[in-house]
Amino acid sequence: MSRTSSFIKPRTFPIPDDEQERLKSLASYGIVGGPPLPDLPSVVELAAYVCGVPNAVVNIISASQQLQMAAFGFEASACAREDSMCAISMVEPETVVVRDATQDPRFADNPFVTGEINEVRFYASSQLRDSDGHVLGTLCVFDQEPHELTEGQRQCLDKLAKMVLDVLELHRHSQMLEQALDTVHRTSRELQRSNSSLQHFAGQVSHDLKNPLTGVLGFVALLADIPAVAADPDGKRCVDRALSSATRMWRMIEDVLAHASLGGRPSFAEVNLESVARNVVEDVGTAIAATQAHVEVGPLPRVVGDATQLRVLIQNMVSNSLKFRDRGRECRISLTAEESPTGWTLNIADNGIGIPVQDRPKVLEMFTRLRTDIEGSGIGLATCQRIVEAHGASLVIDETPGGGTTMRITLPKPADQVALALVS
Repeated sequence: MSRTSSFIKPRTFPIPDDEQERLKSLASYGIVGGPPLPDLPSVVELAAYVCGVPNAVVNIISASQQLQMAAFGFEASACAREDSMCAISMVEPETVVVRDATQDPRFADNPFVTGEINEVRFYASSQLRDSDGHVLGTLCVFDQEPHELTEGQRQCLDKLAKMVLDVLELHRHSQMLEQALDTVHRTSRELQRSNSSLQHFAGQVSHDLKNPLTGVLGFVALLADIPAVAADPDGKRCVDRALSSATRMWRMIEDVLAHASLGGRPSFAEVNLESVARNVVEDVGTAIAATQAHVEVGPLPRVVGDATQLRVLIQNMVSNSLKFRDRGRECRISLTAEESPTGWTLNIADNGIGIPVQDRPKVLEMFTRLRTDIEGSGIGLATCQRIVEAHGASLVIDETPGGGTTMRITLPKPADQVALALVS
């Protein structure tokens, strides 16, 4: 007895040359497996109306399936890619228009034509092509009766296909925006957590510093009351300066605590810049004396800013001028100011070793040290830059005539002062 067997040839579909890149592009839109896009139903309904047929659909071609993203005239569904008519038309060089699919060798055996799935006769499709030329799918219209398209209808179908792609692009950019916002929110939460830890650390350190400083203030006060010290002009002057410096340190610690409690935000108020600068000169008096430097503080204005931060700014810059002095001549440092309608420019000039032009942007970065033979951490000017940014100010590094460095910090005036200056 002989046995016979039947073999059904599996259906195949054409694969574009750019298939891998095409699938990557498709994945970037996030539409496969996602919810329906609300703007597409109106487009497919308009396509059916313009072409004068009862059915229209947006088909997306994935690696193995045809996914109907929006349909008019029937219920959207999915099918295998090998059964898809659009899987064939997507590799054609131009828009496909077929009057009767039973007479077209590309589609005559397709299950959508033979009656296995449907009995399509008229079929037209326009490709959904991304900006790189990858075809993601098609906008197609069809009918169970033979049909023709005018040139105007064909052009409208192409324009509507571009509109479908615009909807997909809008969806992709919306997803990208959501992802970016999610990243921002997560980063913001992490920054809040980090800031909270830093604030706690600053508060704890400030608190711990106050304990020994309290003792210092107490002993200096007792020292000032000793008759022999009070009767000695030099001793009294030294004690008074120590008491003044320790008191300012106490106030700075209080300011740091307040600064920490504000979440690190500057506390703006009117600041007497000349008073701040003279206090800085007094505080670094030991270093000035040791280097035999001459520091001149000219008339400085009242500005709006954070007194604690501006004090740190000036002290860092004066200390830098002392540290990077030219050993071959007397160290001279001057603090002057210039007014403009919109702000005040504080000039801190020295006659030190200077900063080469090409290195000036680098010195404002954290941990940058141009001279490893000079003691330092590379943090000072980076801190100054942060203070400048917090004040909405600007910092320019120039060369002092005759050699040296001039730091120019321009602090903006309040809006009402600027308006008054412009009017006058």
